[in-house]
Amino acid sequence: MEKYLFAPLLATKLARDDCFRMLFARLLAVLATLITITSVILFFLGWKEIFDMSSEAMVGGIVFQLTFALVAYHAVHTTLLRTAEVKRESDRPASIAVAAVIFRLTGEVFGFAAATLGVGGGILVWFAGREAAPLLKTVALLFPFLKAGPASFLGGATLLVQGWGYGMLALLFGYLLAGLLTLPSGGGHTRPAAEEA
Repeated sequence: MEKYLFAPLLATKLARDDCFRMLFARLLAVLATLITITSVILFFLGWKEIFDMSSEAMVGGIVFQLTFALVAYHAVHTTLLRTAEVKRESDRPASIAVAAVIFRLTGEVFGFAAATLGVGGGILVWFAGREAAPLLKTVALLFPFLKAGPASFLGGATLLVQGWGYGMLALLFGYLLAGLLTLPSGGGHTRPAAEEA
C-alpha cells in the first residue's frame, strides 16, 4: 500500500540537499518568467498612459519608462544568476544556503528597483506634475513611496531621496540577513594574533 502513497517519497526527496536546491532553483526560474511577463504588461500599460500626456510631460514619461525597463532587466537577470547559485553545492545545509541566496536576491532586486524608480519617478514628476500620477500608480503597488509625493519640484526630489533611502535599506537588510545565516560557527570571531601568541 505504501508504494502508492506519494508523501513518503516526496519527504525523502526533499530531505536530500540536491533535490531541495533543485526545487528552489526551478521556483526562482519560474519567478524570473513571471517578472518578465508582468514587466512587459506594465511596460505597455505605461506607454498607454504616456500617449495621453501633454508633450512636455511625455519627456518625463519616457525617462520613467526607460528606468522601468532597466529595473525589469536587472530583476530578471539577477534572479537567473541567483538561480545558478542556488544549484551550487556548499558546506552549509541546503536550507540555510538557499535562504541566504533568497535574502540576498531580495535585497538586490528591491534595492536597485527602489533607487532607480525613485530617480525616474522624480524626473517624471518634475516634467509631468499632476499628470505623473497615473503612470506612477502602475508600479506603486510594490513601491508605495512612488505615489506619496506632491506634484512639485520638492515632490520629485522627495521621490528621488526616498527611492535611494529605501533602496539602500533593502540592500542592507538583504545582505545582513544573508550574512547572519552564513556566519562561520562560533559567530565568525577570531582571536587577535597578540592573544594567540
